[in-house]
Amino acid sequence: MYRRILAAIDWTPSTEAVLDQTRQLASLTGAAVLVLHVRATDFPSLPSILGALASQALAGEPAENDVSSVARRMVDDAVVLLSAAGVHAEGLLLESTPGYTPRAVLDQARKLEVDLIVLGSPHHGGPSALFRSNVADEVSRHAKCPVLIVP
Repeated sequence: MYRRILAAIDWTPSTEAVLDQTRQLASLTGAAVLVLHVRATDFPSLPSILGALASQALAGEPAENDVSSVARRMVDDAVVLLSAAGVHAEGLLLESTPGYTPRAVLDQARKLEVDLIVLGSPHHGGPSALFRSNVADEVSRHAKCPVLIVP
């Protein structure tokens, strides 16, 4: 069924659910997993940085002040989590210009010939959400393979 799964993660609360669904599917099918995080090269948002630093503090780890290091650590931790569950996993951290994240996910999916993309749903609220494009929408519209959007 699935041979290769791409799990796109970020600093949102849905990352844990994305990894859990990916682990379950990979365990059932024997698929290899690529954990991907695409970091926009513009200055990251304050909530993103604070969320990453808070996660480290709660885990009792020293804070890293380089955003790339924090992102690399997030990908590495996801790979360790999946590997501990018996799933063959590798990590990839990409940098892109703002707005290019969906294209970067799609390019990697095509390049690696993945059978499934798993990513989190957007968590926008209110009327403005109707007018905003997001990674999950763009990826699901243009992917050449199935896409699982995890709430």
